[in-house]
Amino acid sequence: MADQQMAPQLEEPEFNDDVLEAILSHVPLVDLVSASHVSKSWRAAVSSSLRHHNKPRPWLILHTQCTRSPYATTTQAYDPRSGVWVKLSRPSIPYISDLKSSQSNCLYMLSPSRFSFSFDPLGFDWRHVAGPSVLRRDPIVARVGDSVVVAGGGCDFEDDPMAVEIYDLNTCAWHACGSMPGNLRDTSASIWLSVAATDEKLIVAVKESGSIHWFDPVVKSWSDAFKLSPGQSVQSYNIGYTNNTLILVGLCEIQNVDRVKVWRVGEENFECEEIGEMPSPYVEKLRSESFGYCSLNIRVAGSTVYVYNNTWGVEEVVACELIPGGGCRWWSVNNVVAREQRIGERLVFTCAEVGIDELGRVMRGENRRFEVSPPS
Repeated sequence: MADQQMAPQLEEPEFNDDVLEAILSHVPLVDLVSASHVSKSWRAAVSSSLRHHNKPRPWLILHTQCTRSPYATTTQAYDPRSGVWVKLSRPSIPYISDLKSSQSNCLYMLSPSRFSFSFDPLGFDWRHVAGPSVLRRDPIVARVGDSVVVAGGGCDFEDDPMAVEIYDLNTCAWHACGSMPGNLRDTSASIWLSVAATDEKLIVAVKESGSIHWFDPVVKSWSDAFKLSPGQSVQSYNIGYTNNTLILVGLCEIQNVDRVKVWRVGEENFECEEIGEMPSPYVEKLRSESFGYCSLNIRVAGSTVYVYNNTWGVEEVVACELIPGGGCRWWSVNNVVAREQRIGERLVFTCAEVGIDELGRVMRGENRRFEVSPPS
């Protein structure tokens, strides 16, 4: 019998767990979805890498809507963990009216007869219901527990432009409430207000004055007015709620220099404790040559605050990570949907915590695709 030469048997190379987790820490989050399905050991490595090496951080999400028929929408998201932009390809959102957002993780469209809203992190899942009874142009829309609060922004011909209505997510019914406080009469539209929400109450602050109220949807009533007093003159007040803490991001002018500071706000007496200041080069990135800082806004999720100027020509967003125990870490993000390049579209900012399970759920849907751009 002729000698048979056996071919050497090649073994599949194996990575040391620590090495594999370190490698995976540099992989964009969207690509970890497929990596987690390679094998049980890879899924464990992905999970461990996300817990110990490079944890996910809240995404900044930019939505555009064309201002002409058929009003097509697009979505691009920034993943700070990987430093990449991700283009989300999907069917356009059915048009109801102008796409808007008055809360960090809320998108909505409101017409006289229909109300469409999404609290989905990436804006994929929408609910479409009958509209509220009061016609509104620019209301506050925010989720508080199992209620969607729609407040103010009513048309001038309405009997009560400051009316408040609640949509109950459990009973799918609208409920009328008392109007917004009288001192908000000239500032009841969302353009003049900054909004934060907990599971129990809605908090609104007048951007120009720092006057603040909260609304309890259970008892359907508003608090008295309080004044945010950070101890120095503030030109623009923006509030957010993160990690069970109310924060204030304010634009100040100190000795003729524009500065942006962050305060922690006490929920009982609304006293302000400064916890950080934006470095001056980042403040300059937010300035519009034509309009200055006239439209400074924030979006908040987790421990991350995104500060942006929603005016023409501002091509960067400044991000702030609130460090446990005090202090801030700052960086800037190039706005890939800068208004200067998208004149025929409106731009809406949201942010949300996005995890690998959420991405996997979205990817299983039909006609959905993610395209990762190289880090800038």
